[in-house]
Amino acid sequence: MSKPLSVLVAILACCALTTSPALAAEPVTATADFQEALFSPADGTLDFEETADGIKVTGKFQKGFASTEPADYLLQVLDGTTVVVDFSKDFQKVAEIAPPAVEEFTFTTKTKKKVADIRNEDMVIRQFLTLTAGIKVQAEIGRTKVAK
Repeated sequence: MSKPLSVLVAILACCALTTSPALAAEPVTATADFQEALFSPADGTLDFEETADGIKVTGKFQKGFASTEPADYLLQVLDGTTVVVDFSKDFQKVAEIAPPAVEEFTFTTKTKKKVADIRNEDMVIRQFLTLTAGIKVQAEIGRTKVAK
C-alpha cells in the first residue's frame, strides 16, 4: 500500500472511531422531583441536561399552580439564599398553565453553570401573590433537592 493511501486509511479510521455514537459520552443530567405536601402544593418533575448552550430543562406539573400567568412564577436553584441559576424568564416564555397543572415544557437557559453546580442544591418554585392592599409577595409553592 502506498504511503499516501495508508495515511488516508489511518485518517478515515480515526474519524470513524471518534464520531461513532457508541463512543459518544452520555449527557450529564439531574432531576428535581416535587412531591405535594403541606404548604408545598407543587407536584411534578424537572429534568436537567447539560448542553453546549447551557442547561436544558424539561418538566411537567400535575398540581400546585393556581395562576394562569407564567410571569407569576419563579424557578430558581438556591444554595442557601444565594441564587445559583435562575430559570424563571425561560420558564415564563414557554409555560402553558391550566390550573392546577403545567403542560410539558422544554427550554434551555444560557448559563456558564454546569449540571454538577446545581446537584444537591434546592430547586425552588415561588409564586407572586397580590394581597388585598395591592402588595405583591412571594409564596414558596415547591422545594426539593436536585438529584443525580
